[in-house]
Amino acid sequence: MRTLAALLFAFLISAPLLAKSKPVSIPFTTNSDGMVILPATVGGTISAQVIFDTGAGLDILAPSLIEKVHGKPAGQFTGFRMTGERLDIPLFIVPEFSVGPVVKKNALVGSWYVLDKMHLDGIVSLNDFREQPVTFDFVNKVVIFETTDSLAQRRAEVTSASMKLDDQRGITLDVFADFLIGDQSAQCEIDTGSPTATVSTRYMERLGIEKDGKGVRKIERRTVAGAMQTRYDTSLPQIALAAAPQIRLAPAPASFSDIIYDCVVGLDFWSGRALTVDIPGRAILVSSPSKQIH
Repeated sequence: MRTLAALLFAFLISAPLLAKSKPVSIPFTTNSDGMVILPATVGGTISAQVIFDTGAGLDILAPSLIEKVHGKPAGQFTGFRMTGERLDIPLFIVPEFSVGPVVKKNALVGSWYVLDKMHLDGIVSLNDFREQPVTFDFVNKVVIFETTDSLAQRRAEVTSASMKLDDQRGITLDVFADFLIGDQSAQCEIDTGSPTATVSTRYMERLGIEKDGKGVRKIERRTVAGAMQTRYDTSLPQIALAAAPQIRLAPAPASFSDIIYDCVVGLDFWSGRALTVDIPGRAILVSSPSKQIH
């Protein structure tokens, strides 16, 4: 396991990026769910389109793509989706994996057969940005790899809030912040892989929401991993950043379900804003819809 952790940190070139005078910006496209799609290169030669998912924890590639670059088996990682499903993810070392200016040599990635079934190349996570602050500018549709100077400007001109990390043995990394769900405090995962918010069903009673109440739609379906899930779709008065309640979505579409977190805040909360994830500084920086930094 020490070897795997060492490989993860050996590839990062974030210090040179932070030292540059100007930040690097990479345009992104979106899919039908609004998820961020970026170009990537696997094995130094194969072009791919990957979803930038802050809730993924670990970079995941389609098995067919790992096979093309002759990935070498590197064990297994067991994790859990927000719905509680256990996933046993085979790990591989691929020769190279790059997104924008961030290049990983001998990169540790997970393999998930579902990606081939969905005709997706892969998913890039925040695990690659432990030392490199990155901004999702949803107004201009660019991902910005910040420098020391550009990050300082953002810190001076936009709203910041403390961030908490769920770091599992240096292999996976997820980020959380404090939010207000209606008038209730919650610690929520920041997840650009989810279109909208999902809240634990234990908050329904606190918020005065009945499962068979007016304006609540019950949906039973199978998740992408095959498990049955019951969710209750409705609208909340607001979802707001606890440290800065003026940063909010009101009203806020939300689903209630039996999840392992208090809540997950999805893409719709960040619409019209720029979100900076500064893992070294343990902070998120958020612009208002009228305030964009370039």
